[in-house]
This record gives sequence, structure tokens and C-alpha cells, in this order.
Amino acid sequence: SRLLEAHELIVGELRVAIDKTAANQDSGTNDLLVSQVLRTNETQVWFLAEHLVDTPLVRS
Repeated sequence: SRLLEAHELIVGELRVAIDKTAANQDSGTNDLLVSQVLRTNETQVWFLAEHLVDTPLVRS
């Protein structure tokens, strides 16, 4: 759960940075942050959140 929280924190900070790069018309950095860093961390958030779910995936 601590790893999930860390990725969520990174995603939040990335969104601020992405907004700043968009405001400054820094398309290259914006594209890098969105396509590489944000998507990677959002995927990790999803995987970790699904892993931490208490309900079983298969019911007997």
C-alpha cells in the first residue's frame, strides 16, 4: 500500500508539471511526461490497486 501511495503522489506531481509545460508551450517535455512517465505510473497505480483488493478474483 505504501508503494501505491508513492505512485499516486508521483502522478499528482506529474499532473502539475504537465500543466506547467503546457502553459509554457514546452511540447517536447509535455509529450515525454505524458507518454512515458505519467502512463507508466498510472499503469503501476492500477496494477497495485488491483493487487490490493480484498475480494477474491475467483469465487468457488
